[in-house]
Amino acid sequence: MRPAPDETRFSVGIALAAWMAAFVVSAVGGAAVLAASGYLDEKIGDYPLWLIAILQLPLWLGQLGALLVVSHLFGTGKPQRDYGLSFRAVDLVGLPVGIIVQLVFVPALYWLLSPVIDPDKVGEAAENLTNKADDTLGVFLLVLLVVVGAPIVEELFFRGLVMRSFQARYNDGLALVASAVLFGLVHFNLYTLPALVLFGLVLGYCAQRTGRLGMGILAHAGFNAATVALLLR
Repeated sequence: MRPAPDETRFSVGIALAAWMAAFVVSAVGGAAVLAASGYLDEKIGDYPLWLIAILQLPLWLGQLGALLVVSHLFGTGKPQRDYGLSFRAVDLVGLPVGIIVQLVFVPALYWLLSPVIDPDKVGEAAENLTNKADDTLGVFLLVLLVVVGAPIVEELFFRGLVMRSFQARYNDGLALVASAVLFGLVHFNLYTLPALVLFGLVLGYCAQRTGRLGMGILAHAGFNAATVALLLR
């Protein structure tokens, strides 16, 4: 039975199944891309930037496809409404919020964690990626990848689906924490995990406070843009 027009039937199981489906699509599509490009036996660190960008497409297509299927089967059939994808002028506040978190709160967090986490390891992955942008086209591709694409897709999935699925079963506080932790874990980097969980809490708060994703998407873009700017200077 279809839900009422203004209702969704999201659940934690549905959200996790959607992530698994997207992960499988990403793995299969990524393997096909690597085989076709001749990089199947190469180390990840040796991938050129254009290949890294292409490898994001199976993941993003898998996530977006999963979002559409979930909206059709368990939502209203209107993804924009189901996941809160809308913007208002006040959402522009998200840009400085993201920048401040990156430039102030993340360094403060790792200062506190310096006895147990090597600060030089924290930005290693981002620095390696940025170093591949060695010309104008590379910088444009990098910005398109991390400042435009990632914020939109990741906010739709983690705050639009995952957090709302936890909210449907549990309280807002648990949903906020759970979605932030999952957001950090799926980046598969223990060094950046604390920063991503912290930022996930900020993004989740923006979504819960406003009831939409606009502010979080812009905060995510500001956060990533600050990272790129720091590493490219």
